[in-house]
Amino acid sequence: MALTVKELKARRAKADQEWNVLKPLYDEAYDFAIPFRRGIRETGKGDKRVNRIFDMTAMVSAFRGAGRVQQDFCPPGEQWIKFEPGPLVTNKRERDKLTKALGQVSEVVASMFQTGEWDMACHEMCLDLQAGTGALVIDDAPKNDRGKLAAFFSVPAEDIRLELGLFGDIVGRFWCRKVTARLLKAAWPKATFSRKLGERIEKKPDDELDIQQDCTFDYETGRWTLHVYHADDEEPFHTRDYRTSPWLTPRYFRVPGETWGRGPILLAMPAIKTLNKAQELTLKAAAIAMLGIYTATEDGVFNPSTAVVAPGQFWKVRANGGVLGPSIARLPEPRLDLSNIVLKELQMGVQTALMDQSLPPDGAAVRSATEILERVKRLASDHQGASGRLVHEIVVPAGQRALEIAYDAKVIPQMLEIDQLLIKTRVTSPFATARYAQKAQAGVQWIEMCMAIAGPYSDLVVNKVDALIDIGRGLGVPEQWIPTSDERQSITQMVRELVAKTLAAAETAGQAPAAIPDNAAAGALA
Repeated sequence: MALTVKELKARRAKADQEWNVLKPLYDEAYDFAIPFRRGIRETGKGDKRVNRIFDMTAMVSAFRGAGRVQQDFCPPGEQWIKFEPGPLVTNKRERDKLTKALGQVSEVVASMFQTGEWDMACHEMCLDLQAGTGALVIDDAPKNDRGKLAAFFSVPAEDIRLELGLFGDIVGRFWCRKVTARLLKAAWPKATFSRKLGERIEKKPDDELDIQQDCTFDYETGRWTLHVYHADDEEPFHTRDYRTSPWLTPRYFRVPGETWGRGPILLAMPAIKTLNKAQELTLKAAAIAMLGIYTATEDGVFNPSTAVVAPGQFWKVRANGGVLGPSIARLPEPRLDLSNIVLKELQMGVQTALMDQSLPPDGAAVRSATEILERVKRLASDHQGASGRLVHEIVVPAGQRALEIAYDAKVIPQMLEIDQLLIKTRVTSPFATARYAQKAQAGVQWIEMCMAIAGPYSDLVVNKVDALIDIGRGLGVPEQWIPTSDERQSITQMVRELVAKTLAAAETAGQAPAAIPDNAAAGALA
């Protein structure tokens, strides 16, 4: 349902109030860990951004942690989501046919994320997610770009405002974007501009305008609506309805009642700030030790307000010792050595919080195999607390949005309704596959146990064909590698005919046929 500009501004103002409360927390995250993800609205272009940083641990670990989140949930070059029949599809033949059809749709969706543009935008979103909230837009590709169906671009989280829904979900995303006036017609060719805005576009085409792109959800219709307008407009000059949200705004953790998320950087902020200050003091102590601070006698009185604490400075004093002492004297060097006491422990704490837990380098102290094994196990469980939210707010909506874009482009015949009962999504990223592999390990051990104990009669206990197919699909094996039920029946018939010909040939030659076990290959494939 299209809203008026007045209604949109009122909702945005309320969302802006919450952001102003949380902004100091995010400012610290941008200042000390991800300075290059801050937008230019406040700082302008060319800002150095690292003047307050004396230790790079948080910056490096934030990049590695973001790369790890992307690798675990949306790995580049891999298929990390697929669609398959839900639990209400019980007929084996129908389920097998539907699985094959959905497998083709899954391949189409997966190909849309293989352009490299998604990988770049996703990593930038994951960097913002380290602070707590990421933002990424998935929209139709421009019509003149024939090499892709979808366009992906990340948005600095601080440039948008979020509105909380009834169930902890996001029902409003308000984005103020600077757009050159002459690009408005190219971006929205069917837009109806107001007289004032139209004149400004014609007279000053190179001016940058603040364009609001607000996307809201209507619980009654279940649809999203995009409203595009200028601050001086009374009505949006462009609106569009979506079945799925064009936005991904994942949140790592969420405090009850808050709309925005809080990520590993905010959790580690006390250690990050302490580490940064300790490194700053250590560097100052080293500089003073190298250059020194000197005193110089004068007839007046020492004034501490004018004495600069910096290397190479001269402080004017009345005397430098007995009988006025030497004309120039050097102060004792400070004994501040935190590098071996505090810095290493703080760095390890920051790396742990930001999921930068790589194995020790070759030059580090030798660690036991047990310690390394336990660290690898801990790496596999780092996302356990946030995995459900990341799947729900990144993987699933990205797949559903790609479905809508493919359907609008007439690449797939119909729009799939994902209800998790008739059609469901399965996450096949490395993180989900690792979790499924742990569950499937018990099934594999049971199959091996049945074959070892029951031998040729193990088919009476376990359906090995269905079990192995289910395990393969759970591990993300391509659907075209798995034969359909019709193909399995054809293979079974071929085996039976081959066995019959072998028996007939043996009888013709006057030889006693070999004993055929009850679970011959034909029976095993049936």
